Amino acid sequence: MDIYRFFHPHHNPRLHSTPLRQQELSELEQAASELRKALERAKARTSRATKGPILPSHFTDIIKAMIFVEQSLQTLCDAHEGDTIQDLQDLINERASFGGWETWVELVRQQIVVNGRERNSNGTS
Repeated sequence: MDIYRFFHPHHNPRLHSTPLRQQELSELEQAASELRKALERAKARTSRATKGPILPSHFTDIIKAMIFVEQSLQTLCDAHEGDTIQDLQDLINERASFGGWETWVELVRQQIVVNGRERNSNGTS
């Protein structure tokens, strides 16, 4: 995922006028989680190294900070009112033409179908 492209106004002018979607917050949370895991692996690699100026302890505070970022993003996700089907459809339209997003587009389309069925079975539209 090229997350930067979808959060920087230079690459994505719609950011000037579109509110942040829950899906986007979730993607940022996932990116933070993946970065934390990569840092944990880097810390483990440095603990196996025999020499070097970078020690495992150098990663400790960074990893703590990433945990804080993950938890903060989760709090924002929980506070978000949720995305409408139109919000998700707009995201699909924005990303469908970019290479590497085919699987993501299909998963979100399936999510829209499931959300639509749930709303219909609950008597709401």
